[in-house]
Amino acid sequence: MRNVVVNACTDKSCLEQPMTPLVADAKAPGGITGDGPVVVVDHTTDNNLMRFRFTLAGTPMRAAEADFEAGGRKFRAGAFIIANADRARLEPVLKELGVSGYGMSAAPTVPSHDLDIPRIGYAHSWQRTQDEGWVRAALDVYGVPYSYFADQKFRDGNLRAKYDVIIYPHIGGTAQSQVNGIGRTGNTPLPYRKSAATPNLGGIDESDDIRGGMGVDGLQELYKFVQEGGTLITEGSTATIFPEYNLSNGVTVESPSGLFARGTILRGIIADKKSPLAYGYEGNQLPVYFSQNPVLNVGGAAGFGGFGGGSAIAGVGQNTTPMAVRLKLSPYTEGGQMAVPPSNPSPAAVAPGGPGVGGPGGGGGGGFGGFAGLAAAGERPRVVLQFPANPDEMLLSGTLVGGQALANRAQLIDASIGSGHLVMFSIRPFWRWQTQGTYFFGFNAILNWNDLDAGKTTGGPAPVGGN
Repeated sequence: MRNVVVNACTDKSCLEQPMTPLVADAKAPGGITGDGPVVVVDHTTDNNLMRFRFTLAGTPMRAAEADFEAGGRKFRAGAFIIANADRARLEPVLKELGVSGYGMSAAPTVPSHDLDIPRIGYAHSWQRTQDEGWVRAALDVYGVPYSYFADQKFRDGNLRAKYDVIIYPHIGGTAQSQVNGIGRTGNTPLPYRKSAATPNLGGIDESDDIRGGMGVDGLQELYKFVQEGGTLITEGSTATIFPEYNLSNGVTVESPSGLFARGTILRGIIADKKSPLAYGYEGNQLPVYFSQNPVLNVGGAAGFGGFGGGSAIAGVGQNTTPMAVRLKLSPYTEGGQMAVPPSNPSPAAVAPGGPGVGGPGGGGGGGFGGFAGLAAAGERPRVVLQFPANPDEMLLSGTLVGGQALANRAQLIDASIGSGHLVMFSIRPFWRWQTQGTYFFGFNAILNWNDLDAGKTTGGPAPVGGN
């Protein structure tokens, strides 16, 4: 789960070499190689790149929008390009982080955009804070600043004037329960504050009354934030709110009764390599962590009818006798550099498809309260990461029953709403400090928050993801 290639050493002489005890943490050598006023730092999905960017927040940087070659080296899309580089300032940071930069005489000839530092709002719900803490831990460790507040604050409005990016992590429950928050019983407030009686409370946020979530008013303000050019990042259960309230075009939330995938590691297929969300990732596959829901369908699921809400599969549930029935794992080699399995259709081979499983696959409509300004008809969300088409090619570790319900379903979606973007993870990219290999899908959303349309195909066939 760390996006690291492991190679076996078959030469036993490696065990006979002299060794020296480590007296400090081992880290990769970093610094700048080569001369010239331009420094290029490759995008390798090393999470220290996030700390690098925010440590040097005042230094203008650009992101390459495609792979390129320069100075005799190959660089990946998303590489940081720093013109008129202050090497005396850059090099100590690179060395400390174990990150390499390459000096060049001129900027590479590749399309690029500014890596603008966003103002980040981080919303939590008083219903449940454990899961959002794992996302917050990743931001804290890698030096990403944010303003932390309860989702009740959405009601205050004027969000776009305060933030460029809002992160709203997993809470659990339905879209409706997340919007409504802790139920109100009577008129007695339920406070969460530090006091003589409760000295352990109120560490980083307090409230006189934690009942009630964002409410419909707060959801309307959150929608307005995106429509006015903000980027909203959701994961797990919070990814269902906009689709369920009909505020994002072309995305359907499914509830397949025959699916059992509790905390399992599955194969992810990178369906849109040109999306800034996929910058830095090599190959076209990687392991992802998924736990039962949400199942997101983009643009209908022709040919997969009957998997959403169909009859239950006998025996679905946790296997309490390990290895009683050996699970069929899908082989995974070479760090995800395999070709896409033949059963995965290429984007060019996919037709738009018909109604989605478990509900209409088009979204559309004006949303609750007659909201206007939804994504224009025909502007499909961008599926960046998805499940394989063949259920036999999904399971890498853990357990999976009814995998056909996940066939071609989306794992990561970028949906345009007005002038902004809604980023939806059905997977859990930040889970218990174990999924460090998928952190950069979320980090890329932050770094490229106002350039997520880069690499978008205009016209032609739609991307895979539910067809």
